[in-house]
Formats: sequence, C-alpha cells, structure tokens
Amino acid sequence: MARLTVKTVDGWPVMEPLGARVDDLLKRDMAPGERVLGQVIGSHGQAVVATDRKVLVVRTGMMTGQTFGGKATSFDYRNLVGVEVRTGWAMGEFEIVDSKESPNGLVFNNQDARHFDAMAAKIREMTGAAHSAGTAVRPQPAAPATPSIPDHIRALAELHAVGILNDDEFAAKKAELLARM
Repeated sequence: MARLTVKTVDGWPVMEPLGARVDDLLKRDMAPGERVLGQVIGSHGQAVVATDRKVLVVRTGMMTGQTFGGKATSFDYRNLVGVEVRTGWAMGEFEIVDSKESPNGLVFNNQDARHFDAMAAKIREMTGAAHSAGTAVRPQPAAPATPSIPDHIRALAELHAVGILNDDEFAAKKAELLARM
C-alpha cells in the first residue's frame, strides 16, 4: 500500500491515496456535480468519504466478503443519527449510525485517530445542518447499545483472521474481555 498523506481542507481531513478499487467504487456511487469534502482511510481497503450530499463507507477485498470485489454504502446526512469514534489499545473503530440501517463502521490504526475524530466532527456538523433545515426523513431512534463483550471478541477475531493481531495479542485481549464477563 502506498504511504498515506494527510491534509486538511476547510477543516475536513483528506487522507490520500484512496486506492484504485476504492476510487472506482466511489466514482460509481457519486452523482454528477457531487463534491468530495473529506476522506479518511482505515485498515484493509476501507474508507469513509464525505461529500456535499452524503457519507459513504467504502470497503474492498475480504472486508466485504468478496475477495476481489467491493461495496460502497451511502448515508444521506438527513438520516444520520450518530457518528462514533472509539479507540482501543492498538486499533480504533469509526461508526456511522443511520436511522434505517444497523451501524456501519470500519477499523483504523490508532495513529490516525485524530483524523477520524475530525471527520466525525465535520459529519456531525453536516448532519446538524440537515436536521435543523427541517429535512430529516425519519425520526431519530435511541442511541445504539454499546457492543457486547461477545461482539468485541468477534471483532478481535476478525482482526486476528486478517493478520492485524498476532496470536498472542488476540489471546491476551480475549482473556481480558472474558474476565469482564
């Protein structure tokens, strides 16, 4: 993977390069005249891209269940009910919560947390503007529940399976979580 560069444009973080497959998926999901405002890149071919109209979570490769494919999920600002950034001991998770779908998120390296925090803040601004304009399409549901310990263990297993965590790191974190039950 090419070395990432990060710049800030109008307060939006812009991490580059996206990668060819992510870029292709993004272009297919954008309307003519739609502008990219910011983009952050997570682990293993994942990115969050904010445009002037929506937020896209773009995944490629094994993280989509398609080794050579990809998937772009778009979220209208009017339907967003939450944006969360959580960090752990080595990795973080960025999550978009839409009023009509379950949460969507991606994993990132903790060294990039500040860029994901900045992205979350800017998306919240766009969401607030869309809601205050009276254009919210659906009522806001209650905030999503905190993931359970088994959910955390499943997420760790996914990180282990793709090689982000080694055997010892996975075993140690799993034991820590199991001890909390």
